[in-house]
Amino acid sequence: MKRYKAPIKSHLLTKERDSLILGQGNDVHQSVNKQCVNVLQAIPWEINESIIDDLRDTLKPSEDKLSHFEEAERGKAYTLRDRETNDVIDYLLENGNKFYFGWKYDKRGRLYSQGYHVNPQGNEYRKAMLQFSDKEYLTTEGIRALKYAIAETMGYDKATWITRTMKANKAINDIFSDMPNYQVKVEAYANTAGEPLLFRKFINAWKEGVIEGKAIGTNIGADASASGIQIMSALSSCPTSARHSNVHPMIERNLTQEAQDRIEALEEELAKLTK
Repeated sequence: MKRYKAPIKSHLLTKERDSLILGQGNDVHQSVNKQCVNVLQAIPWEINESIIDDLRDTLKPSEDKLSHFEEAERGKAYTLRDRETNDVIDYLLENGNKFYFGWKYDKRGRLYSQGYHVNPQGNEYRKAMLQFSDKEYLTTEGIRALKYAIAETMGYDKATWITRTMKANKAINDIFSDMPNYQVKVEAYANTAGEPLLFRKFINAWKEGVIEGKAIGTNIGADASASGIQIMSALSSCPTSARHSNVHPMIERNLTQEAQDRIEALEEELAKLTK
């Protein structure tokens, strides 16, 4: 009697099994850059224990008008998800607090981490709870990047690099100049921040990495302002392209205004052509 074997579905076992391309029918059965995926899958992560107790997930209001029944169902789903997430966090902490994410491409080549309750590409709560397991001491470049991250959570993600630095410096100096009231100050800033949970995460990283001089594993991110050119300049290691596409951290360019100026110029050119 032949025993039935269930098909293996895993991002780690790809040959003749689950596709690395997301979406049913999107696998083109051609070569895929597994080296990039393997680099990401080799990065160990952990739950940020120093801040996890200060984080809470929230149920955002629906953009659509819902009936009382639909609202009640959303509330039940949120409660269930919150309970399951806490169970997953407890499981990870009880089993060494070191884990890895699988990654996959979509059909446009963008990469997505595989996870639900814990995921570095999840909502703000899930981003805030995670950090790299491997710790490093902050360099000058790392301190500057952390300032940018703090400012971005406060709503300055489209400001120039110097503006971000100034806004972060003001908040940092205010918070850490009065250590007895440190938590009160953090709470006050978080209440006005665009991303309050990530603000807490990055301020906590500043306290540990800069004030206390510890090695930290805080991961940060930044919105791209010209993603296609920026990625190409990074991959090709072209310093000229990097400078002109806002990758270089010392460039003082407000790309939002530049884009608006260019749109207005194009509209003027189009108006002349249509006369």
